[in-house]
Amino acid sequence: METELNKKQSELLSSMNHETLVNIIHDLIQDNKQAKSTLVNGYLLSAPDILKAIEKEYNRRAKSKCFYDYYEADAFYDDLTRSIAQPLEKVAGTLPDQVERLSVKIMLDFERLSENSDTSSGSWMDYYSVMLDAWMKSLAAQKNSDPVFLAKKIFDFVANEIYFGSGIFKTYRALLGSDVLRAVRDMYYQKKCHREALDISIQIRDIDFLSESLKKGEFCQPEHYFDYARLLMDEVRPGEAIELLLYMDKQDDKQYSDKATWDELFITALIEDGKSDEAMDKSIAAFSFRCDTRFYRLYTKASGKGNDNIQSFLNIAKEKGLTSYICFASDIARFDLIDNCITATPKEELISSLAYLTNSFIRTLSSTLYKHGYALTATRLRRILVEDVIHQAKSKYYSYAASDMKKAIDYSEGLEESPQLPGTETYLRVLYEKHKRKTSLWSAMAEKIQGLSVGKNGIRYERSQA
Repeated sequence: METELNKKQSELLSSMNHETLVNIIHDLIQDNKQAKSTLVNGYLLSAPDILKAIEKEYNRRAKSKCFYDYYEADAFYDDLTRSIAQPLEKVAGTLPDQVERLSVKIMLDFERLSENSDTSSGSWMDYYSVMLDAWMKSLAAQKNSDPVFLAKKIFDFVANEIYFGSGIFKTYRALLGSDVLRAVRDMYYQKKCHREALDISIQIRDIDFLSESLKKGEFCQPEHYFDYARLLMDEVRPGEAIELLLYMDKQDDKQYSDKATWDELFITALIEDGKSDEAMDKSIAAFSFRCDTRFYRLYTKASGKGNDNIQSFLNIAKEKGLTSYICFASDIARFDLIDNCITATPKEELISSLAYLTNSFIRTLSSTLYKHGYALTATRLRRILVEDVIHQAKSKYYSYAASDMKKAIDYSEGLEESPQLPGTETYLRVLYEKHKRKTSLWSAMAEKIQGLSVGKNGIRYERSQA
């Protein structure tokens, strides 16, 4: 159902005078309780009255013993968002102290309240997030309060809060400001919660604190090293970033699980430190370990020569296998190479290699190849997807097979029939002979593909002349 005014209706509404608009509002609320409630609670109450209405409404709902199932829970939390959380957020800047107290009370009561609903859909998170917004905005509005005083309120709540960790401070960094977050960080540190303290230090870009923590051996996870290295490069201190990453690499337990990220940061730091030759060597070594296009991009950045030495990277990718070669060639938009590669590869070998790629990637690649004029290869890829679904023998995926078959037919328009690419009718008949018992498959095919019919005598396909 359409709920918004179209352009003409909006213009007409804007042209109406004050008296006409007031009369329209009175007409709308005459027999519509929800419209009247929205008008009164949202626009005609003072901030203190809004707060009273919110608390009264919440207390009423909190007493309910009704259980909300999976679908009812969505409506329940959506209603709480509109009637409790959003109005509370709206007056957070006007009545910050009162909103702070009420929002904390409601959030602390959430665990009890949620016992009466199926929370598996996750719909409660939208409601709770708006409540959190209201609370944070109420704290930020207390501009005359000491940052340490506000930080203590935040720490006391968040440190014991089970739904969000210190990661929420990334969202509210600008709202709360560095002074408040620094004080929160210090409280975490005093409690020996080093991970949280380091997370916040990265968010407020406190390099001095990070430097001291590194010296004390307090870095808890690879991301702390990586984020610190990024900060150092942002501050144009690539030499220190190189030293940090080398120190990280020398640890007995290899303090990183993501070698590609380490390589990327190290090469970037080398480039920014003016060590282009070393950066190029490291880029090739990193690409040889993992054929990730970002290392080729870093190589070209270090060399300053655009596509210079691209063949070396293509050769490395080819040695790693067909999958790596196709992915790399796709990333650098060399669809001619992909076409040549797929055309030259026997079907069974191609199918075996494509098994390592997602179907969504293959579909996108097929569409892109077709747009670039490689219709035969695009058609082959779609047919491979069709056969893959059929071989899985899962009827719930037959609609995908039908869609891919339709695309294969579209892409093959105008192509000559050949041993490598049988015509559509020939291909469909062979496919039907192999899988005629999969009736739901052919029903899906007939529904999706114009000109295809399935009957007692088999299938019939007539190419559309439209």
